[in-house]
Amino acid sequence: MLGAYAVRVARHGRPAMPRLGASPGSALLPGPVVEAFYWSFHAPARALVRLRVSPDTLTYLSLALSLACAPLLAVGRFRAGATLLIAGAVLDALDGMVAREGGKASRAGAVLDSCLDRVSDAAPLIGLAVFYRHHALALAIPLVAMVASSLVSYARAKADVYRIALPSGLMRRHERLAYLVAALVFGPAVPASPLTGALPFPITLACIALVAGVGLAAGLRLVQRTRAALAAADAAPPPGPRATARPEGERRRLLDDGKATSAPL
Repeated sequence: MLGAYAVRVARHGRPAMPRLGASPGSALLPGPVVEAFYWSFHAPARALVRLRVSPDTLTYLSLALSLACAPLLAVGRFRAGATLLIAGAVLDALDGMVAREGGKASRAGAVLDSCLDRVSDAAPLIGLAVFYRHHALALAIPLVAMVASSLVSYARAKADVYRIALPSGLMRRHERLAYLVAALVFGPAVPASPLTGALPFPITLACIALVAGVGLAAGLRLVQRTRAALAAADAAPPPGPRATARPEGERRRLLDDGKATSAPL
């Protein structure tokens, strides 16, 4: 996939992907990797449009697969759970593309997708929490990761409501999924460690701890930036009788908070 995308860029230049924003990557997940995956989904999306598959059908199937991975993770079948999680993530990426390609994009569909995404985010982490239920500290890690994931997405959603453009930042949804899948696929290679004693799959737990710690810090940072932008906008002087347009433009400039580009949740 990465090789095909590299050839495409070399021959025809970087394709336009406005949905990803100007900087889709982060310090931990390079932008070209995100772009390559997004670009590769366009052909399947067009095929699904021709087959008249409903975007909502893809959304519900994505949710079902994400929920199905939870009991597998709860009993330690990490790689099988990762397979379902990947399939669910692919369908979740395709539902929006199919809606746009087929001319069915709507606010109602966007609300459904966003709300079910929160359930899909929580399902694998709940499964991991059940798996680590006999280790109090280990149990707390996937629970904190679940809170951090919701905080990042909710903070971005609230900023969007107030038309505040936030920088790309860390631990957006696609990035969290990438780390979670990597933890589930590669973690079982080390079932135990002398450093962690009886704690199973320490590498998996370490990756989830990364998502939890960085995600929590990123979410709090987004909240702080949003509050600062709103406070600056509220402190702006009200428009005078002869200069209505200019203060309103200044208010919008303050809300934009440096003209940073918005990015997917």
